[in-house]
Order: sequence, then C-alpha cells, then structure tokens
Amino acid sequence: MILFVLVFISLVPNKFLFYFHEHHKVLRPNSVAELRKTIKGRELAVIVFGAKRCRHSNHLEHIVNELPQYFNKSNVVILSLDCRSENFTKYCADNNINKFPTMKMVYLGIHMKTEYRGQRKVEAIKSYIDKLVDNEIPILDDIDKLIEVRADNNHRCVIGFFSSTKNDVFQNFKKVSGIFHEQCYFYAFINDVQQLPVIAVRDSALGDEIFTGKQDINNIYQWVRDNCKPLVPEMTFDNAEEFIEQQKPLLILYRNISDMESVNQFTKVVNSEIKDLLPGSITAIHVDGSAFRNALRFANLTVEDLPLIQIDTFKTHYTFGNFTEILYSGKLRTFVKNSIESSRSGLYDDGRKSIFSRLKPSSKRYSFVEEFTKKDEL
Repeated sequence: MILFVLVFISLVPNKFLFYFHEHHKVLRPNSVAELRKTIKGRELAVIVFGAKRCRHSNHLEHIVNELPQYFNKSNVVILSLDCRSENFTKYCADNNINKFPTMKMVYLGIHMKTEYRGQRKVEAIKSYIDKLVDNEIPILDDIDKLIEVRADNNHRCVIGFFSSTKNDVFQNFKKVSGIFHEQCYFYAFINDVQQLPVIAVRDSALGDEIFTGKQDINNIYQWVRDNCKPLVPEMTFDNAEEFIEQQKPLLILYRNISDMESVNQFTKVVNSEIKDLLPGSITAIHVDGSAFRNALRFANLTVEDLPLIQIDTFKTHYTFGNFTEILYSGKLRTFVKNSIESSRSGLYDDGRKSIFSRLKPSSKRYSFVEEFTKKDEL
C-alpha cells in the first residue's frame, strides 16, 4: 500500500500537489511579501491575527484549522499570523490590531474595516464566510416591491437599478455589497430601461443620495463606503463591542423598539449640529431602550421616560433634557460639548461610573497587545 502511494505521488504533477496542499490547510506565511502574494487574486482571504503565547489565540487556532476543508476552491484562503513575530509586528500594527486573536477579511483585495466578532465555532465562522463568498442580492422584479423597500424607514438601503443582472455594473455592485453587507441592506431593481444603471442610497432621515461617478468597482466601492454606514447607527448587544472598543464618548438615543420617528429627528439634528464632531470626538448611536433597560435603571430611568438622550463618556453619564428640546437650535451641540468638558474635568453629575464600559472587549475572550508590551519591558 505504501509503495502504491509513493508511486502515485511521483506521477502526480507538482502543481496539483501544491494546490491540494495549499487549499486544505491554514497557511502560515513567513513574511509580509509572502502574505501579499498569497492574498493577491483571491476573492476572499481570512486572516487570523494572533500570538503564540496567547491562550485565546491557541484556542481559536484549533477551530480555524478545521475550516479549510470546507473551502477547497482557489478563491478562498485562510491564513494565520503571529503578531509577536518580528516579521509581522509592523503589519499587525498597521492593521490596528490591539488584541489577540482578531479575525479580519480581505475581500477582492480590499481590507474590510469590520472584524469577525461572532461565536468561535466552526459552524458560525463558516456561515460568515459563506455569506461573503455566496453573496446574493435580493432582486426587486416589480414596482410594488420597490415601493415597499423604499417605504422601510427602519433600515438604510442601497438600491441598484439595472437593465439586467448580466450588466457589468451589476456584477461590480454585487461584489461591493459583500463588503458592506453588515452596514446596509442591498437590493437590485431590474428593468429594461436605457437610462440604467443607477445606484442610490435610501435614508429615511436624510433623503436619497445618487451615485454619479464612474461605474467601475473602485468608484462604486468608495461611494458606498462613504454613504452606506448610517450617520447614527443602531447599537445592539451583538455589535456593542465594536462601538465600545473605540473608547469615544457615546451620544445615545434610547427609544422604543418601534419608534423610528425619534431616530429620524435625532439623525437630522446630529447632521446639522454636531456632524463635525463625528467620528473623531464622539459616536452617535441609537438603541432599543427595552433591550438596554439595565443601563436606564442604572441612571434611575425606565422605558416610560423614552425617548431620551444621554452621553456616556465611560467615566460617567449625563442626561439631556426633554427630548423635544433637540429642536431648539444649538441646544444639542451645547449639551455635547459641556458634557465632554465636564467629564474631562472630573465634574460628574452623580458620581456613577459608566455601565457601558462593561461591554468592552473582555479578557475572557482576548489578550491585549499592551499586556505583551508590559511583559516585554519587565
């Protein structure tokens, strides 16, 4: 039997053996140059940024090792990097890696800003990758469905109008939708009209935005990147870590689950009064007050007080007056600036610490770069 295997291997072309070997294991490049060469031309590269001395990285490594068997195509590759290795220290820093392990995607050669923060299970990670690779856009094939989508005030939508799904611009649109599928809802309306294709962002608060640039993939990507993410996104327990990790004060609108009118009003005022403070100084978000009722209770408030606005600086929190007062010109901006200044000066309303600081990335899930830096200095 062994003799047969040896003879078989000797007869198989080296190129095939390399293909089989490469696409059934996690790749561990030895240099940044090798990493970039491996990524080039792939539809999707999954990069696990870890550290050998990190127990969380080692745990994820065992899980990730099982993934390549499900992606034996040349368009998907999974790589693992040791960020503590001198070969990748700078590359990890350039990619803003501040905790281990961090899993990021390179889709169509573009480094996605978002990272995978879901369950560390083979099935969960595989499902996430499948959605990227097998990305399908809902097709709106009649005017009633288009009207229904445009009437949806709960989500920010990117709608492409095309004469055919075989259109090159449609294919570019589809690829870009995979990059931003977590930030926007994408739809395609197919109609045989000569003026097409047209791409637009539908925003219930700020109106529609029409793409007028050159319709190649780079320009579509840049435009969607700038227009897809809502000015005031929703924070949930699933994505809270992403907002908290930035450690920028949160301007929070607590609202009832079905109350999108207050979200629209809030978004318009944020756009007109404090847009210049976003995202450098503060992050504006809205949350379902019933889901975050513990945060309300912490401030001696209940869902009966909704809608309401707070600033949480991760040191303390400040509550805005009556919600309708945001309509008074300049009042929200004054509240934001005064609250941030008071927090910096140590002037707290009630001396209570922020409850949202508890939602930051946990040491039960990550090891942090600063921990390794301190150990190296000892």
